[in-house]
Amino acid sequence: MGTRLGLRRYEVRFLTSGRVPMCEQAEMHEVEAIAAREGIEITALSPGLFKYTEDGASFAREMAEVYGRAAEWAHRWKLPGLIVFGFHKPGATEENAGALPRQTVPTEVVDWLAQAGERAAGDGLLLMIEPEPVCWADSARSAAGLIERAGGGALRINYDPGNVAWMEQRDPIGEFDCAARWIANVHVKDLRPLAQPASRPEFVPAGEGIIGYRAHFAALRGAGYGGPVSLEPHMDGRPETIRRCLEAVERLWKESGREEQE
Repeated sequence: MGTRLGLRRYEVRFLTSGRVPMCEQAEMHEVEAIAAREGIEITALSPGLFKYTEDGASFAREMAEVYGRAAEWAHRWKLPGLIVFGFHKPGATEENAGALPRQTVPTEVVDWLAQAGERAAGDGLLLMIEPEPVCWADSARSAAGLIERAGGGALRINYDPGNVAWMEQRDPIGEFDCAARWIANVHVKDLRPLAQPASRPEFVPAGEGIIGYRAHFAALRGAGYGGPVSLEPHMDGRPETIRRCLEAVERLWKESGREEQE
């Protein structure tokens, strides 16, 4: 379906039997065969690392069981790295994350991230932190702060304005500058304002919600970003929906180039 729409690059996250790479290994090999047959490129794996990790035992287990297998597939597919998350805030859910009071990130979270980054650096991989409302890295700004506290190294940001807008109910363009140097991957989704707190938003194609993607794309161009820009609509999987999202991003990216020139 994607190739019929001209989409030639893909992230791999969930397959039928579960989240990669802890799913059936036959499915991973099937993805590999499809990519080779169709001539498409896999740009990243998102194994869900650290999204619900709250303690040292869970961190050690994920590094031993999930990271190792994900790193093997990343090397096999010649990927730059893995998309990860910034460790779960105890008690945080998608429904209440935006209402939780701001807290100082625990020292152990910084230590875990530094350890993971050091191991990834040794493996020649990047760990790209995706801002997520339920995690300590809940915005590009907080992800950048965590990276700096953890020593940088192999740590980067998977820039996702939609996740931040979901939590903060505003366009997060104001945090771009502090995150720009760390951005290594981009996700695109847009949403309408919440009708009521603690509810799931209505997701829409880029440009139809509260995020000014033209400005975000212009900022990415200005920063010299040349990596993947991935559609992550969180809508239905119909071809017409994917086409709408694709056309919106292509139009806004083109317009952002004109805006940058002006």
